[in-house]
Amino acid sequence: MNENEMINSITKENWTYTAYNHNDLQAFISFGADPDILSDNFTYYATVIDSEHNEVFQKDFNEIETACEYLNNKYKGIWSFKNKMTQNDSSGGCSSCIAH
Repeated sequence: MNENEMINSITKENWTYTAYNHNDLQAFISFGADPDILSDNFTYYATVIDSEHNEVFQKDFNEIETACEYLNNKYKGIWSFKNKMTQNDSSGGCSSCIAH
């Protein structure tokens, strides 16, 4: 993947703050621990939620690269890419306050 493709893709470097959006749906990656107490493995989840944060779909992966590849193959170029670190959202919060 070249640098231009990475700008609008979920990667192992940006997966914690990027997603794909379509209407009231959002696809992103989260992670969790293996439930086996003797294991120190992480599981990465490609997840789709609705606007009320209800899970619509989830698929688990052992490696972050595979989870990224899955979401990029499924949604890139179809759903809009969202980088939460660069978005200019005026829906509220301290960063949108006109007093600063």
